[in-house]
Amino acid sequence: MKIIDLSRQITEGISRRFVPLEIEGKKYQGVIYELTLSSMSGTYIDFPGHIAEFDNGLDATNYPWKDLFLVETTVLRLDRQGRKREIEVSELKKYQVSTPGLLINTGWQGEIFDSDVYFYSKQAIDWIVQKKIRLFLSDVYENHAQPRGIFVELFRAGVATVCLPTNLDRITRPVVKICVLPLCLAGATQVPCRVLAIED
Repeated sequence: MKIIDLSRQITEGISRRFVPLEIEGKKYQGVIYELTLSSMSGTYIDFPGHIAEFDNGLDATNYPWKDLFLVETTVLRLDRQGRKREIEVSELKKYQVSTPGLLINTGWQGEIFDSDVYFYSKQAIDWIVQKKIRLFLSDVYENHAQPRGIFVELFRAGVATVCLPTNLDRITRPVVKICVLPLCLAGATQVPCRVLAIED
């Protein structure tokens, strides 16, 4: 079994202070961390309620674990060399997806908010939604002047999305099991999380 950590490190919004402790005459320093994080820190998950119109009452505290833990997931690796920014449905149609999870590695190497980042066409979004998945992971989503509505369509279908996963190139199998471990924050529908891919 091989476990691949797909989580980005969180380095900002963390400070620490020391608390003096004395136990049996010996002095120690306890370390307390102060966290001021955005819900978009590191790798994070968006539940459908991240868009208010699709809020189904599920958040980081009550989302079903069966939809986050050991989710059988199909891995698609796109060869985007020489292609335009928009990911067309023809790039996806050659793949078969019959698992509850779908991970698409577009090979994007830049920052997710770069002006030339890849994005999914409306037809590609429709193809993804038609696969009846419940968990979606991708190294890109949507960052351009005319959004195609990927989050609207995925959340309308009840699909949770993992954003900013890393180390996707370390996955070698066409199907893996994904574990998403969000912080247990009451009412939060967008939460930093640890994400693991397991290859049997």
